[in-house]
Amino acid sequence: MNRELESTRAGGARGVEELAAENARLRAQLRELTRLREDDARARSQDRSLLQAIAEHAPIVIYAKDAAGRFILSNQRHAALLDLSPAEVMGKREHDLIPADAAAAIDAQTEVAMQSGRTISSEFTIPLPDGEHTFWESVFPLVDAEGRCYGLGGISTDVTERKRMEAEALRTRDALLQREKMAALGGLVAGVAHEINTPLGVALTAATHGQEILTRLQGCVERGALTRGDLRRALVDLQDSAALTVENLRRGAHLISSFKKVAVDQSSEAVRRVHLCEWLRDVVASLRPMLRAAGVQHTLRCEPRQSLELAVGALTQIVTNLVQNACVHAFTPAHAERRVELAAAVDGGTLRIECVDNGQGIPAEHLPRVFEPFFTTARGAGGSGLGMHIVHNLVVERFGGQIALDSDAGGTRWTIELPISGHAEE
Repeated sequence: MNRELESTRAGGARGVEELAAENARLRAQLRELTRLREDDARARSQDRSLLQAIAEHAPIVIYAKDAAGRFILSNQRHAALLDLSPAEVMGKREHDLIPADAAAAIDAQTEVAMQSGRTISSEFTIPLPDGEHTFWESVFPLVDAEGRCYGLGGISTDVTERKRMEAEALRTRDALLQREKMAALGGLVAGVAHEINTPLGVALTAATHGQEILTRLQGCVERGALTRGDLRRALVDLQDSAALTVENLRRGAHLISSFKKVAVDQSSEAVRRVHLCEWLRDVVASLRPMLRAAGVQHTLRCEPRQSLELAVGALTQIVTNLVQNACVHAFTPAHAERRVELAAAVDGGTLRIECVDNGQGIPAEHLPRVFEPFFTTARGAGGSGLGMHIVHNLVVERFGGQIALDSDAGGTRWTIELPISGHAEE
């Protein structure tokens, strides 16, 4: 009996010890869980503080709404645009803060984002207390741990100033392009005026000579000293003078006609039907003074009898700038033989124009910059740096075409391909 009692006492002691050990283990686990929860709470608090600091100091609009469209977050930038404090924004809807039409547009975008579960980005303009502002905004659904949408977040960037600067840059560019266009037209006028002096001078000399012959004949008649031989020689001289006068007046008339066509084309944006080769010959004729002054020989290859509907003003500007670029940049004093070849052909619905020179080529380091505005290596020679920029803009933006450049030490080839809307006719 005593042995059994002692055994029971010993077993009870061991049970108490085991319970004490288990209690100690559980207390240690509880302390560890408490520490982990406290660490997690501190981390969450730090994360919230970090996100709050980012939202408050970000130079962009950040906000959030609940499923009913009420604001549950409004950073300082968002509230300031509304001329309110963040606290005054909280709990309000878009209709409480901005005009109804703008609020309706934003609510529609909000609905799309919440229904689709996707981020929606768009640009919009809304009236605010200090005037209209343009924003680029992305809105996205907010979801809980179970994947249920409970609201919407939004991030907006005020692009009002950027849009204003873009519009100003476009106006400046258009003004520069117009100035360059008028400068090219002025150069054309000066060139043709110089060119027409030659045929007019020859015609005037021939006409004056004819007048002198007639004066001598009249004197012979009045004196009764006119012989058959004198009359025959006078008639031959008069015929030569008249032929020379007519030929040079025709040359002058052709120059004026070509100039009128090109001048009207350069100042017009109209689309009209022209004979491709005749139009190109007229343009080249107007450029002869420039080519002659640069010592450049030119050739022209073109499909005959091809009639197209073209925006001749823009196309004339393209050809003029290509030839001018070759005259100014392609050749060095060492080039004894200077050539520029223009070619035009139609392939299906594409007009292909090529301008090829046998000059020095374009250095490889300059090739990526040839279409940049104001980039020129010949500013001292009259280069403005806008010529090829204008060509690129007209080809790509005006015509929706392509321009390619191939250049090496033996010369440069510009290839332009333009879609043509009008059907070609023979």
